[in-house]
Amino acid sequence: MLMALVERRDCVVSKNELLHVVWPGLIVEENNLQVHVSALRKLLGSQTIVTIPGRGYRFSAPQHETLDVKPAPLIATTAAENRGNFPAHLSRLFGRSTELSALAALLTSHRLITITGSGGMGKTRLAQAAAFAKGHDHTNDPGGMWLIEFAQVGSRQIVLATLARVLGVTIDEDGKAEQLAARLTDRKMLIVLDNCEHVAVHIALSAAASLHRAPGIRLLATSQESLKLPDEYVMRLGALGFPVAEPPADPNDQLSDRTFGAVTLLAARAREVAPDFVLSRDNQTTVVEICRRLDGIPLAIEFAAARLPLLGIEGLRHRLDDRFRLLTAGNRLAPQRQRTLLAALEWSHALLAPDEQISFRRLGVFEGSFSLDAAQCVCADGDFDEWTLLDHLAALIDKSLVISEAGAVPRYRLLESAHAFALERLKAANELPAAARRLAQSVLREFENAFSRRWTASTNELLASTLPDIDNLRAALTWAASEAGDATLLASLVGASGWFWKPANLTSERLRWFRTTTELIAANTPAAIEARLLLGYAIVSHRSEADKELAALQRAAALYESVDDPAGRFEALCVLAQKQVWQHTLAAAKLTIAEASALFDASWPTVMREGLLVARTYWLEVSGRPAEGEPLVMELVALMRPLSDDRKLDHALMRLAENYFIQGKASDAIAVRREVAQRIGLRRVNYAAGNLANLSAALTFNNELEEALQTAQTAFPLLLHEGALSTCADHVALLACKLERYFDAARLLGRSDGNFDASGFEREESELRAASMTLDSSRRALPSGELHRLLADGAAITDEAVVRAALGIDGRGAERAA
Repeated sequence: MLMALVERRDCVVSKNELLHVVWPGLIVEENNLQVHVSALRKLLGSQTIVTIPGRGYRFSAPQHETLDVKPAPLIATTAAENRGNFPAHLSRLFGRSTELSALAALLTSHRLITITGSGGMGKTRLAQAAAFAKGHDHTNDPGGMWLIEFAQVGSRQIVLATLARVLGVTIDEDGKAEQLAARLTDRKMLIVLDNCEHVAVHIALSAAASLHRAPGIRLLATSQESLKLPDEYVMRLGALGFPVAEPPADPNDQLSDRTFGAVTLLAARAREVAPDFVLSRDNQTTVVEICRRLDGIPLAIEFAAARLPLLGIEGLRHRLDDRFRLLTAGNRLAPQRQRTLLAALEWSHALLAPDEQISFRRLGVFEGSFSLDAAQCVCADGDFDEWTLLDHLAALIDKSLVISEAGAVPRYRLLESAHAFALERLKAANELPAAARRLAQSVLREFENAFSRRWTASTNELLASTLPDIDNLRAALTWAASEAGDATLLASLVGASGWFWKPANLTSERLRWFRTTTELIAANTPAAIEARLLLGYAIVSHRSEADKELAALQRAAALYESVDDPAGRFEALCVLAQKQVWQHTLAAAKLTIAEASALFDASWPTVMREGLLVARTYWLEVSGRPAEGEPLVMELVALMRPLSDDRKLDHALMRLAENYFIQGKASDAIAVRREVAQRIGLRRVNYAAGNLANLSAALTFNNELEEALQTAQTAFPLLLHEGALSTCADHVALLACKLERYFDAARLLGRSDGNFDASGFEREESELRAASMTLDSSRRALPSGELHRLLADGAAITDEAVVRAALGIDGRGAERAA
């Protein structure tokens, strides 16, 4: 310990850091620090080591000589070394050493353990501590150690999506538990499934499938009820211990953490908020009574300790009377766990000033975390101003009803139970509709700000400011789309967030919200809001509904003109020209491009020229002059390179690769596609999906068939996730044809024909070439009647089934199935 302090002389060394340095990998009582610090002070002098209240220790003695020793390295916590998402440090766990030791053994002998118990018992903290202590077994595993929170999850599909997202695997939008399990077959990992009770059935299905198909998976769940699975080990977590008779004469000797965890927890938390607090003979009777009357529930004890600076230990004990009278007057038919937790929350709420109670219940409208600006927007409404809310928020944090999450820009959240309690209070006060509207307005303000900077800020920068509000955005959209909501506010939210969903890998949600909202456009929808919504819809719809998309763009352009927004009209015209090219109405597209060119203002950000350059390149390619489009795409790449925006540059490079490919420069296209693939890996699903699919297409054209097949198989789950399998159909059909899988190729070509007929668009040039080559080869390989039958059959098969068969992903081709 001395060496650790000397090496960090003149710096404050936290208690947690000392524990990790001096006793790496071990669970050690905090009083060991005090014992050794005391011994060092006796040897070296009382001022050698200074205690910094609430922070740690600092070595402050003069250094008279150099010690010839090797520095003791700072031992990183196991979680920090793991692959996974566990925090680097965990706060101390009180009163659970017996359960922690038992869990350590159980995690070795059982693959599924569920910690059950009532709300507020500390199931989550125990599970995290057990996994953290066990984590060294998983340090070098390819899977690592993962914590997955289900508090905000409410359906089977979102359970699966949450599991897949956190674990970094891809499943279908309507995927089953077996599909998720199949993705984990070769991985070894410890997964903590937290707050499972409200989705226990769905989690049980996923857990059963994963345990069956993935032998390297171990699951540690927390839930108010077991998952009811075979071979599940259930650990029921009871209250922390406290003396049931008179406390011992010497509290510091006999009120041990192992036996009386409730007392040590209360004493420790009391010291954090009131550094002068000492557990003594004078107050031990009161402390024990508080713990007993709180039933040893950790959450209630945490709330109680937070009030000590305000009330003192005796005042705290006296206030418990109000709490228990409320409990007695409550619903006697409610489960005991609900009554006890509700009592603790009611009591905490009763300690708030009236204005603080208003702020607290209004914060209940948030889903997930929130910023200070958002809290001020939602809570400050007539009763008090934004600055008063700042004081209220600080008070709520001090009283442990709001958690502050550290960061360059702090965010805040309510504990799960406190959130539910606040929301019920909000409903009881008839304030939920107004609070929901203010939440939507707050979210809109955040996304409007990001939207206004989309041409000048990097995508990563915009995501960093908006992604933490994804749950609040969903809540705002859901409210705005409800009968009690606001269609205009909904249109504003959807339009402002249109850019967000794709880089956030949430493409399917984006299309659903745009389609829903465009149906709600009314005569009183403001022109600017309608224009942005229609433009966004046409962009996200891509190439699926030609008539609707072109009509939306034409109206958007007209609306932008009516509100004197030339930049908006310019953007709408650029997208309109691209879609006109895809319809092969080249004369109309040429006129639209000319109009857009005339609108462009040199004072605008140069990156805005992207849409115009792409439209002109498309037009040249479809006009049979792709080589003339190459300089335009090179200009686009040059525009994007200085921006420090990977996504914009990747998009430009992929457009360049496509131009090369259309020209027949397959090797050049492959080189660019590989560069992009190396840059993005599989992290950005939406970009990786299209790039890998087109890399496979170029490899196919170049007759590098083995790599083409492997690449297409890699792209398949990504395309499936994005709902974009149809975009690769013609190229996969050509690949199957070159592999002499003519039945699969013909069916896939028929499916692609049907998709384009339904969309109202024509194939792009590389797709047209691939389809023509496939059809020619199929005619030579198959009887005419058989070919026509297969083409017709393909039109009736799903994209997934026919692409899967063509790639041999299901282990057999459609040819053999036939």
